[in-house]
Amino acid sequence: QAIAFKLADMATQITAARMLCFKAACEKDAGKDISESGAMAKLYSSQVAMDTTIEAVQIHGGYGYVKEYHVERLMRDAKITQIYEGTSEIQKIVISRSIAK
Repeated sequence: QAIAFKLADMATQITAARMLCFKAACEKDAGKDISESGAMAKLYSSQVAMDTTIEAVQIHGGYGYVKEYHVERLMRDAKITQIYEGTSEIQKIVISRSIAK
């Protein structure tokens, strides 16, 4: 059950991250400014990617750190998402400025 609950939490977080991405995409398609929604999607999605891959590594135990297992690469790739195209801190600045308007 412990693993099942972790998987349920991970799936819920991933779905929420996807919804934020879809929201930003819909706003972009409508010609709206996506500074806030895009930053929120990037911030949350990158955090979810890191959190879920850390959980996946823990579920795999010691094998999670072995390079032959795909989950190890996913965790490394997830870390890049927190840095690439603006760090999480920059995304928070964009969001807070948008809220303050």
